[in-house]
Amino acid sequence: MHFELVQGDLFESSEEGILLTIDGASKGMEGNLARRFARLNPDAWEEVEYEIRYPMPLGTAKLYEIPPDTGCKYKYCFIASTLNHLDVLSDQNKLKVQSSAFRQVLSLAQAHHVRSVSTAILVGGWRIELCTAFAQMVNTYTNAIQTSTSLPRVNVYIMDQNEHEKLIAFTKEYYPNAQVLERSVKII
Repeated sequence: MHFELVQGDLFESSEEGILLTIDGASKGMEGNLARRFARLNPDAWEEVEYEIRYPMPLGTAKLYEIPPDTGCKYKYCFIASTLNHLDVLSDQNKLKVQSSAFRQVLSLAQAHHVRSVSTAILVGGWRIELCTAFAQMVNTYTNAIQTSTSLPRVNVYIMDQNEHEKLIAFTKEYYPNAQVLERSVKII
């Protein structure tokens, strides 16, 4: 089991699966990273998008196997319904949505023997504060360890140097056992 913050481009990752977010209310309301994935992997996105059943409840996640003939380097795409353009949610409810969807991703990965997942920090369309969103992801992973023996390795990617440095300082303060490396921080 492994949870690591990595400075770098999510789409240059080499994990088996990638986690993308959408507003599950209706088709065409995907997040910026899902749109970027679609531009980089149009055939793979077409296959995944065709399989998504709307509406997809907020706080849920689904796993889609990506056919090898699409040319996509990922074997799996996790779609999490964490974006919400209609309802006004409290900060606590936003974190519950994020945590619920991320926990489902971990469970799906475990059930389908997906060994590694790449993701960005799940700040949602609401822009949950970066450190708060990251801490919630760490806590969700840590809690999942209590009931699971084969969680996937999760690498959380962040491109911005200033945000990466902010998260390193946060990690050093709140996760004293974390191992800080040159371009990454191993939390668990």
